[in-house]
Amino acid sequence: MADDVVTVREPTPGVALVTLNRPEKRNALSAELKRALTETARDLAERTDIGAVILTGAGGAFTAGNDISESNSFAQELPLVEARRHIRLGLELCKAWETMPQLTIAAIDGFCIGGGISIAVACDFRILQREAWIRAPEVELGITYSWGTLPRLVRLVGPQRAKLIAAVARKVDAETALAWGLCDEVADDAQAAALEMADEIVSKPRVAQQMIKESINRQTAGLDLGTLEQDQVLLNISDPETRALQAAVLDRISEK
Repeated sequence: MADDVVTVREPTPGVALVTLNRPEKRNALSAELKRALTETARDLAERTDIGAVILTGAGGAFTAGNDISESNSFAQELPLVEARRHIRLGLELCKAWETMPQLTIAAIDGFCIGGGISIAVACDFRILQREAWIRAPEVELGITYSWGTLPRLVRLVGPQRAKLIAAVARKVDAETALAWGLCDEVADDAQAAALEMADEIVSKPRVAQQMIKESINRQTAGLDLGTLEQDQVLLNISDPETRALQAAVLDRISEK
């Protein structure tokens, strides 16, 4: 349906194409969208007829990241027990995508911001459209970069470049992302390139392929400190300076 925040179709046998479908909000990650993406990943994980999953965004962009215009986007006004559950939505989303047995590809058009990077690096591969860029602005909002993203970033690009992305909030263009190892391909048409890769994936024996993915993920997994990161976010947003920064951003959004 047109009003679904996530759509799923199967463009070729064995391939699922999952689309973030909030183009009017630049596919910003509302609580509804996070839950829908998590549920979609878990549903697809049960599909033995699907061997590759592509994740992309509608409207020419991947996602603008966490929807901070949404009320309680950082669980600001919720009781602590509810806030801890709410703030973990993004963490659970990324875990669901990372642990899917199928090989996954993020096809990134336009821009990929904040939480969008978190989802993209939870996928197995990333393909950027030639003019696309990524940026993690969380530190400018006075909060740490969470959702389990930092260990995944470090594994991909190393500690120094991970600090440039997450601590300095440096904007990274597609060619730089390729040179750093943050993406696997740069293409004029990211979705077409992802479909080509997906067809290559599903042409191989599926069980052996998925066993290799599981083995590599086990070998590269570090300590799971993701839940501690989420509590750090809750601590960050209790700081008056952080609240002021977030209010200023919301004011700019409301003026547009």
